[in-house]
Amino acid sequence: MTENKIAVVNSSSFGQIFKEHWEELEKIGQVDRFMVDPDISGKDLAEKLNGYNIIIASVTPNFTEEFFDNMDGLQLISRHGIGYNSVDIKAAKEHGVKVTIVPPLVERNAVAEAALTNLMALVRQAPAAAEREREGHYSDRAHFMGHEFSGKQFGVIGCGNIGGRVAELFHFFGGDVLITDPHPATSDEWWAKNTWAKRVPLNELLAKCDYISLNASLDDDDYHMIDAEALKKTKKGVYFVNHARGALIDEQAMMDAVKSGQVAGYAADAMEVEPVPGDHPFLHDDHCLITPHTSAYTYECLHGMGEKCVSDVKNLVSGKPLVRELTSQL
Repeated sequence: MTENKIAVVNSSSFGQIFKEHWEELEKIGQVDRFMVDPDISGKDLAEKLNGYNIIIASVTPNFTEEFFDNMDGLQLISRHGIGYNSVDIKAAKEHGVKVTIVPPLVERNAVAEAALTNLMALVRQAPAAAEREREGHYSDRAHFMGHEFSGKQFGVIGCGNIGGRVAELFHFFGGDVLITDPHPATSDEWWAKNTWAKRVPLNELLAKCDYISLNASLDDDDYHMIDAEALKKTKKGVYFVNHARGALIDEQAMMDAVKSGQVAGYAADAMEVEPVPGDHPFLHDDHCLITPHTSAYTYECLHGMGEKCVSDVKNLVSGKPLVRELTSQL
């Protein structure tokens, strides 16, 4: 029997905190970790991973048609996460490669809670205030005025699995939560149960909300959906939080809106280019709070993600059905 060779690509967390996941895979075959340029070409990526029949993949790099055209013997890409924008699913199926993702509920609480955490930290200027205290400038504390959340209007763009949970957390502060969804896929049961969630057009949500969370998926229709024109329609002084995909916003337009005061602040855990270049203006403005794609970094979430990837590999080699296999849906 041919030995299985497993490549863990661009994941800084799999098998690190929960080492038993790595050890479980070592019982199945050779396991190696690769850290590659997020923008590596498909051909170069295939060359690096030549001989590996199983890949555990992170947010980057992109597994493109060119990658699959140059990669022989690959059987499985198990995404260490719920998103799959980085994998050309159609090309994978054409080459007989199975692609799986983590069930959405595994990341639901972790990502939604991180979005609320970062938004609240930004609105109350917690990072900047903590830094001044660390530097011994207690007397500067009056500079760090913030806003309350109670009595404000909240909005969620993209109310699926995680967006629905963000809406539930927002509702804690009272009042209706305005929802718009580019791809309405939320179950009728959720909407029937949560009568405080009000579906409205995007322009109405932008005009009325004080706090807006971006939780939409990313496709050609959603790319830069929050651009300069959309930002002109917002309520002046609005705050945005984006823990979905960086390319949902036009970053230059957002920076311009922050500088003009149209947008009071922008918090994000997902950026269009990752790692974020050190000279990115978001990193040098106290009205922005950028974290390094750590929404899923809770012990509970990472354990569940790791368990799913290990079970994918075990099921593949034993000939059992795969859970959340995307290629089977085409």
